Amino acid sequence: MQRSEPQGAPRTAYVVKVYPRFSETFIVTELLAREAAGETLEIFALRPTTDTRFHPEIARVQAPVTFIPKPARIAEGWALFAGAAEVIPGFADRYARLLPELVTYDAAEVHQAVDVACRAVAHGITHLHAHFASLAGRTAELAALLAGIDYSVTTHAKDIFHGSVQPERLGRTIARSHHTVAISRYNQQYLRDRFPDCAEKIHLVHNGLELARFPYRPPARFTGDRPLRVAAVGRMVEKKGFFDLIRAVAGLTGRGVAVQVRIAGDGELFERVRAAIAIAGADRQITLLGARTQQEVRELLDWADVFAAPSVVGADGNVDGLPTVLLEAMASGVPCVASTVTGIPEAVEDGVSGFLHEPGDVAGLADALERMADPDLDRCALADAARRCIEERFDSRDQARRLAALEADASTAPVRGAEATAGPDSVPSLPTDLAGMRLAYVCVDPGIPVFGTKGASVHVQEVVREFLRRGAEVMIFAARTGTDRPADLDEVSVVHSPVTAADTAARETAQQELSRHFAFEIAAGGFDLVYERYSLFSTALARLAPAGIPGILEVNAPLIDEQRTHRELVAQDTAHDVLREQVGAAARTVAVSEPVAEWVRHHCGDPAVTVVPNGVNTQRIRPGAGSPEGQRPVVAFVGTLKPWHGVETLLRARTLARRDWEVRIIGDGPEARNLRDFVRRTGLEEDVAFTGAVTPEQIPGLLAGCDLAAAPYPEAAARDAYFSPLKVYEYLAAGLPVVASEIGQLPRILSDTDSGVLVPPSDPRALAEALDGLADDTAGRQRMACNARALAESRHSWAGVVDTVLAGPRQQEAQDTPAEKGARSR
Repeated sequence: MQRSEPQGAPRTAYVVKVYPRFSETFIVTELLAREAAGETLEIFALRPTTDTRFHPEIARVQAPVTFIPKPARIAEGWALFAGAAEVIPGFADRYARLLPELVTYDAAEVHQAVDVACRAVAHGITHLHAHFASLAGRTAELAALLAGIDYSVTTHAKDIFHGSVQPERLGRTIARSHHTVAISRYNQQYLRDRFPDCAEKIHLVHNGLELARFPYRPPARFTGDRPLRVAAVGRMVEKKGFFDLIRAVAGLTGRGVAVQVRIAGDGELFERVRAAIAIAGADRQITLLGARTQQEVRELLDWADVFAAPSVVGADGNVDGLPTVLLEAMASGVPCVASTVTGIPEAVEDGVSGFLHEPGDVAGLADALERMADPDLDRCALADAARRCIEERFDSRDQARRLAALEADASTAPVRGAEATAGPDSVPSLPTDLAGMRLAYVCVDPGIPVFGTKGASVHVQEVVREFLRRGAEVMIFAARTGTDRPADLDEVSVVHSPVTAADTAARETAQQELSRHFAFEIAAGGFDLVYERYSLFSTALARLAPAGIPGILEVNAPLIDEQRTHRELVAQDTAHDVLREQVGAAARTVAVSEPVAEWVRHHCGDPAVTVVPNGVNTQRIRPGAGSPEGQRPVVAFVGTLKPWHGVETLLRARTLARRDWEVRIIGDGPEARNLRDFVRRTGLEEDVAFTGAVTPEQIPGLLAGCDLAAAPYPEAAARDAYFSPLKVYEYLAAGLPVVASEIGQLPRILSDTDSGVLVPPSDPRALAEALDGLADDTAGRQRMACNARALAESRHSWAGVVDTVLAGPRQQEAQDTPAEKGARSR
């Protein structure tokens, strides 16, 4: 497409069907967030509003609103075209090329698009953004094509799922867009599946909330001494599922569960809903409130014990996207019940942050509401989890930054998060041949001793070894060194500067300062490449990118979430900003698992992230002889003894075993005393051996005397199963058949490989049965042992890991055998 040359700073205008609109609060929230971030916006409205009530937040929007009239006479249309030819360079040629398509549109829509194009050029607009890929999206599309500027569209639900949607036209809108936004992962995948040629243009950006307007209030315990108060909010249309709510209330009354329901909203089915309430005899239980302002909705949420969103798929295909008021309820501390349509499960996790039911399942809805009426239910746990979800995924400030980053990238998608400021041309390219290069390995995380024995330390050491093997000169820059330096890394130079601070805020600042210090030393030291393990407040890569030093960012965990949940995080906004800066500056960002990659994409505008699981040193860890012939098989566990590693489940499995096998626990940790006590109490002293703390160099020898291995992660670990289990790769390299919990990345590693067995998490009986079966099956163990070793060598060596890090995923796939490619595709 030819483009006119826009003058001045980038500037965005929103094209909307109606403004202001009482029901589209998400657009106002988005405008406010972008303006708060410093953007200057404009609004082009295609229809005058017919609403008589308005939310007070509309008054805070600074963007000027221009109402685009429809020409009433043909002469007005011709005058508009003549003016466009004068205002917009190249307009006549663009119009002529589009004419065969334009004649298929309503003439008034075309006229309005020309009017928007003229005003955009006159006002210095460089980008048009529309909500909904229907009228507003089409108008923005045509206006941008005629003006020679970019456009984008946020898709929702009716504009992609409704029976009236024309797939060819929708696909054309997406294909021409600079980018297209989906408000849920469900919608994104739906659009990518339907329009695969445009998949990389379709980005996830959840609608957000102004969290300050929805203060969290922990829910009070429901004692059952009054009816359960249920709130519901939405337009009176089929997809909202209010008829199901009426049926569920009638069913609850029959069960003897007292409820009181208030429904806020107006719309075409209002009288039908009122009649249905009367027919069901639920007049005393259900009250229709009509339309309510956001302030009145907040007051309704304050009243409610439960918020219900029983959305269904309409007969016309229309369905909810992700109801804003559901997010508002979750943010406010109101426990929620909702159906599983489209993106709702991305906000509500069943049994964790609320209760879900299938759309149209009236009994399931009634059951969920009845559970909410149980006085023993921990309502605070549900509400706390819901609020955390909203803070992490639905903050309008994050939404505004992601939208701005998407628009700022002038290249084709995929968009790189923070390149809005750095620019794609400023990110240095990545070398693949390291021979003779000076490489800086940076780890500013004070919790990771680079020469320690924990899994993260092993990861650091193995990556450094592989860089050395490829001929690079490596220098480590670390906040913490540890005292267990391996002999083969004795010659590696280390710049050590500890983080010492009296409190959390000071420590966070100290990490930023340390990364600045390291960046200076690297820039002055003549290094050719930087490899940084992501730390919360390190900006080393971002500082070094302008110097032309390429960098790789390795992300091993969602550290912001971990820090906020398990420890303390003061400068949360800064942590998010730093993540975006680092990802934007990196020549390649790699993540240890797909959930971690998704976390990075979510927070950084959907950048390219390469998934590179952990590896294993197949030279250091080799198959051993196993237990001596005639002795019982030995089952190995390797790792830190912490609750989320499930060692107690393994010990309980031993108490249930029907066959005779021994457990060897390799490692130490905070649970060691409790586990030893359990062994004594259950009389397992002769069946369980604890090695205590060991160095990485000792692990190969300890595994060599084992016959099987266990990774018994508990069910609780499934909620945060983003890790790539280092121990499992070590088991495979040692030629040990693995019995592992079916959570996280483990099915991806072991399924269809005949090198292990998957069992339900936190199920000692299933674990015992699996280990019993392998203990009895010597031939099966030998077959699986060969497969395990072959799997480690072909897919999980550190050499393969670094190949993928340096050259990208295609390099790894090119090395796979046809059978391995088939396994990967499964």
